Amino acid sequence: MSSQDQQHPGFFRSAGRFLSAARTVTANILFLALIVVVLLLLFSGDERVAVPDGAALVLKLDAPIMEEAPRPEPLELLFADQDSARPIEMRDLVHALERAAKDNRIQALVLDLDRFPGAAPATLNSLGKSLSAFRASGKPVVVIADNLSQPQYFLASFADQLYLNPMGQVLLSGLALQPTFFASGLDKLKVRVNVFRAGEYKSAVEPFLRDDMSDEARENAQQLIDEVWRSIRDQVASNRRMSPETLDTIIEEQPQRLRSMRGDLARLALETGLVDELLARDAGRDRLIQLVGRNGDGRTFKQIDHRSYLRDPQVAAGSSSKGEARIGVIVAEGTIIGGEQPRGAAVGEPTLRMIRQARQDDDIRAIVLRVNSPGGSVFTSELIRRELELAQVAGKPVVVSMGSIAASGGYWVSATADRIFAEQDTITGSIGVYGLLPTFEESFAALGVFSDGVGTHSLSGAGNPMQGLNPALADILEQRVAQANQQFMELVARGRDLDLTAVEALAEGRVWSGSAAQRLGLVDELGGLDAAVAQAAALAGIDRWQIDYLEEPPSTRDLILERMLSSYSGRLLAGSTPGSSWQSLTRLGRVFGEPLLQLDRLMEADQLQALCAACTIR
Repeated sequence: MSSQDQQHPGFFRSAGRFLSAARTVTANILFLALIVVVLLLLFSGDERVAVPDGAALVLKLDAPIMEEAPRPEPLELLFADQDSARPIEMRDLVHALERAAKDNRIQALVLDLDRFPGAAPATLNSLGKSLSAFRASGKPVVVIADNLSQPQYFLASFADQLYLNPMGQVLLSGLALQPTFFASGLDKLKVRVNVFRAGEYKSAVEPFLRDDMSDEARENAQQLIDEVWRSIRDQVASNRRMSPETLDTIIEEQPQRLRSMRGDLARLALETGLVDELLARDAGRDRLIQLVGRNGDGRTFKQIDHRSYLRDPQVAAGSSSKGEARIGVIVAEGTIIGGEQPRGAAVGEPTLRMIRQARQDDDIRAIVLRVNSPGGSVFTSELIRRELELAQVAGKPVVVSMGSIAASGGYWVSATADRIFAEQDTITGSIGVYGLLPTFEESFAALGVFSDGVGTHSLSGAGNPMQGLNPALADILEQRVAQANQQFMELVARGRDLDLTAVEALAEGRVWSGSAAQRLGLVDELGGLDAAVAQAAALAGIDRWQIDYLEEPPSTRDLILERMLSSYSGRLLAGSTPGSSWQSLTRLGRVFGEPLLQLDRLMEADQLQALCAACTIR
């Protein structure tokens, strides 16, 4: 230390204390500022929405439609458009349409379909019924589109006025069910897939065993898509006031008719009666201005989108309440996996807890399970079904409402409900069980890697994927599959009051449309969620009720982060849309990713599966 430092030791101590105090004060100020920001964000509420008098409600279908949308991770909100990135919940659309039909401030409905990614036939049909109910109010439904894919056109056909851009197109193709097959690819990788299944129609494992459909699977798939297509075709034909045969002819003769119009797809849509008029965007906007008037700045028509409309206090307060008794609605959305699963992504422990909560809540008089699942784990499916049965034993009626798909494990959980409702295009059935165990002994051998050793019993080390399938383990798995499949059929026979022999004839993994399942006794009635809720109320003996959607609340941490980050979501990527190259990569990823994800789930699960993996109709 220098002599000068020794002469002034107090100065440095004072400076240190000052800096330390300043740092503490600054940290406290920043901490208090953060608390104020959090409190303001938490309690400020959404911006108040004003519904213009005489406006058009715009149904902006720019995201997938789900029964229950996954809750996003809070940090994801920083990198996605808050509105367009999140799936749209069906009940929000239905509620908006119901309220708008009776709302004197709403004069018309505009369907914005240009970014609609499509949906399953049953989902489209369900939304179509709500559009028909809105039209019954006397208010017009208008579509002004640039291009219309087949799912988009199905919804557009419900419009009173359907306009297409002169440079646009309507391209209808019918339906297809086309799984991706990996057998030859797995052979090249020397992966041996060992399968144990019950039922010749149980085609969920075929993509890993074959390079094409089996005759049994092809027969069942053709029957399914033919019936679903008839439902879609008949509805579109009725909406457009043409015969179903005419619509089929339009699809089959598109190439020849298009040639006579020099490749003008928009003109072809007009000449065949698929659309009412060809209008450019500016002309369409003028047409809507004529219908409902100009908005405040005079640039476009008077409007409010459905997300903003749902935030209006009058709309938000207009619930489906018809009394104080409650009907608990629980959504089972996604593959049945078990364990802790995120909302809307898969079915597991949270579903069990919600059923238990409904059973123990004296104010809930009946339970409606809304199933939108291709199935999954047999063990978890039985846990859910058993929990529902306990509610029935406790005196609470259980009604199942099937969404776009309730097959295999999705049917297992439904089998013993008091009543089962399905949409006519619901994909259901697939009564069958299988187990799948890949082994990689040849793959590792090709790399010069081997496994060897000793064990105390014939089953010791039987689960080693580097060795071939142990014969004793194979015997056990075969017996487990047979036993679980028998249990499945007995549950169906008991729950639907059918003879076991009759169930055996309907099972073997066959997949049915909702209409076919109703004729066969696997489904009691055709109808949507509202019909199922009304039936649950009738079984509970109540005339007035309110619907209570049961779901687990997010954590306080997630609530705070979501509220903070949602204010900024969409700013980084606002207005950006993926180009065609990105869309192509996304579709390619879906083709290969979904089956591989399914295989990964089968491999990680030490359970038998009741899963309809090839039930996606495009």
